[in-house]
Amino acid sequence: MEKILSQEEIDALLAGLESGKVDTATHKEEETGEVKPFDFKNFAISTRLKIPGIDVINDHLARSLRLGFSTLLREMVELSTLPTQMERFKDFLQKIPVPTSIHIFKLEPLKGLALLIIDAPLVFIFVERFLGGGERKIIRVEGREFTPIEQRLIRKVVDLIFSELEKAWRNIYPIKTKYVRGEVNPQFARVLQPEETVLITGFNTELEQLSGRILFCYSLSSLQPIKDKLYSPYQVEEIIDTKWKRALEEVIFSSEVRLKAVLGKGQITIGDLLHLKNGDVILLEKKAEEPIEVLVENVPKILGRLGIFKKQLAIQIEKFLASQEENQGG
Repeated sequence: MEKILSQEEIDALLAGLESGKVDTATHKEEETGEVKPFDFKNFAISTRLKIPGIDVINDHLARSLRLGFSTLLREMVELSTLPTQMERFKDFLQKIPVPTSIHIFKLEPLKGLALLIIDAPLVFIFVERFLGGGERKIIRVEGREFTPIEQRLIRKVVDLIFSELEKAWRNIYPIKTKYVRGEVNPQFARVLQPEETVLITGFNTELEQLSGRILFCYSLSSLQPIKDKLYSPYQVEEIIDTKWKRALEEVIFSSEVRLKAVLGKGQITIGDLLHLKNGDVILLEKKAEEPIEVLVENVPKILGRLGIFKKQLAIQIEKFLASQEENQGG
């Protein structure tokens, strides 16, 4: 029976694996029990665990892939998230049958390689739908490999998955997927050390009465630099309502503002002001060749030149003025 570890046990195990030291302290044996040797080297790690960051990524990815696959195939596709598990890389590879669509990629700027695994029955389902095939209840995969045409068609699905994967990771840690190569036999996908600990996460994909898994295999050492982000209990998920965004843009862009161009300023006494008459000249502190300051809602924003455009007075913009906040920040 599979044992589910507590979060404290998981943290202790991860720390032990990272440092190469695992607490092997023996506990008091039962009086009537027999002491048996335990092989820590060959012990098969296989346990479910909760990582908040990975859960956020999976939730976002499940929604986007459900919509993406349904649009791509023009029929409803259901995705259910599988539990995140931790095990040794060699144990994981032993569970992958032949043939399987295996895609090796990088999560830049993180180091190391990762795997995307798509079950063979699911590959054949996608290929048949792309080629206009109808519903099939049973798909036999034993004894055959993917043809070059099938491999090219499944890359459409892989590219979609990688595109949505980058979006799902964006609010945790921005990454860029870089495709390395594809394999059919897991024996040729040994891109990590056999004893290296990996995280396995993914989805069960159902299309009518057919189903298959889409799995991601991440190296634990590759994720170590962002462990704090992955274990953060709360992640802000960016959701943009496009209709709301367009409506807000329309309101902002249609708003009217008051512009005022200041030709110049000068000072005179009240006595001179009272005796002004036609033809008198008031000296301004700005020269005729200097640019004119334009105020937007009484805030200086623009420097320009006074002129005429289509028989109307106009200001030709020469420079936008930075605000005081921007100047202080610089």
